[in-house]
Formats: sequence, structure tokens, C-alpha cells
Amino acid sequence: MYSIYVKRTLHLPKGLLEFYILSLLSTYPARGIELIDTIRKNTNGMWSPSPGSIYPLLKKLKKDGLIYGVSSDGRFIITQKGKEKLEELKAETVIIYRIIKSIIKDAKA
Repeated sequence: MYSIYVKRTLHLPKGLLEFYILSLLSTYPARGIELIDTIRKNTNGMWSPSPGSIYPLLKKLKKDGLIYGVSSDGRFIITQKGKEKLEELKAETVIIYRIIKSIIKDAKA
């Protein structure tokens, strides 16, 4: 019951999906569906981005030169520019994590 509630109401920080996709693509080339499956698996089903979230983002990342697609098998690969963006997003995500951690700690008091 709890997991259903979380799935329907979970609002993640803006940019987290972009960070996660670039992070995954920095380790291996992948198709959109593989990214969806990996995110679902890595979050124990708590986060399952829809194709309507993934594919437009992949298109944007490609347009911005952060990834490129390999047409022969449909996999995406991160570019050097994408790796640099990933480092920027990582720094921002660490700050967001610290803020959330602080809020949770204060809420326990």
C-alpha cells in the first residue's frame, strides 16, 4: 500500500532524471527502454519513469550535444560535453541531498 502511494505522489527534484540518465550513460551505452528498466530496478520499483519522460529528455540531451545515438542499435552514448554536464549536475544533486537530509533531521527533532 505504501509503495503505491509513494509511486503516485513522489515529486523528485527537477533535473534528477537528467542526472540519472547521464550517470547511467557514463557507465554503458543504452536504449531508452533499458534506462527505464534500470531506474525501476535500481529503485526497487519506486521510480519508474514513463517513456513520455525518457524519450523527450533523450532527444533534448542529443540536441544539446550531451549524448549521441548509435543508429544501428538505438543505443545512446554520453559525449565529453555530457560528462562535463554530469559533473555539474552531480554537484547540484549533492547540495539538494544535503538540504533534504537536513530537513529530515530537523523534522525528527
